Amino acid sequence: MFAVDEDQKLLKLERLRGKKDDPFVYFISYFHPRIGLTGDEDFKRPLYEILEADYHVVADLSQEEIDAIAANKFIADKLEINIGDPILSRKRFVFDQSGKPIEYNLGFYRAESFTYTVESRRDY
Repeated sequence: MFAVDEDQKLLKLERLRGKKDDPFVYFISYFHPRIGLTGDEDFKRPLYEILEADYHVVADLSQEEIDAIAANKFIADKLEINIGDPILSRKRFVFDQSGKPIEYNLGFYRAESFTYTVESRRDY
């Protein structure tokens, strides 16, 4: 997605969201190196606020793929569920206003805590 050299380092951010004893989603994000994120940012702030305020990068387009899968050991441990339990897996590709990629995100959701709603309107 990023079209960078194999030896180019990317920032990888992993986040577990939910309550202390009740996690509901585990995220893994990779960021294009041109953004300049170092990993020393205060990620208690919203991610896209950091990108806009500190790096002048505005997320404009998000493309997502969502699948229902069985949790592997790694994800089951993170979400405190059983191996093989159903989860929703989401891949998200995020681009800036000029169409350049800024983030590749993987999200793994406990199935009982996620509802996906789609609304579409026909243009006339």
